[in-house]
Amino acid sequence: MKIPVLKKTKEDQTELVMLDLNEVLFINIEKRNLVYHTLNEKFYHLSTLSELHDHFREAGFDLLDKTNLVNLNKIKMLDSKQSKVYFEEHPKSGSKYATVAFIKQKQFKQILARAIAKNTNATLEYSAKFQSDDGFRTVPHTSE
Repeated sequence: MKIPVLKKTKEDQTELVMLDLNEVLFINIEKRNLVYHTLNEKFYHLSTLSELHDHFREAGFDLLDKTNLVNLNKIKMLDSKQSKVYFEEHPKSGSKYATVAFIKQKQFKQILARAIAKNTNATLEYSAKFQSDDGFRTVPHTSE
């Protein structure tokens, strides 16, 4: 089995690597963090959203709240009143959502609008026209 772990680099940065558990000699705790020891190296367990954010940003993930890291490529609707993003265009009562911090709604307004337009096959100009109080509403782009 392989697990994602952090490897420290010379520049005091980290690199995300997949560690084969068959190579692990032992696991211990250093400064409240799990550390995986192999014969020649040690690797650190991913333990915070910030660590994940550093390495998942290129894949489209961003911190929208202190409690979640959201894949912007999957967002299809923003409910600005409830401060939630949904992963389907017409969410229902049981739909999955992630919360968005109020300050992030302001900071990410254009990023969220572009993501929603892209994820729902709408153009941004139409998306902006059809914003409402309860979130961004998009109109699918047609070639007529």
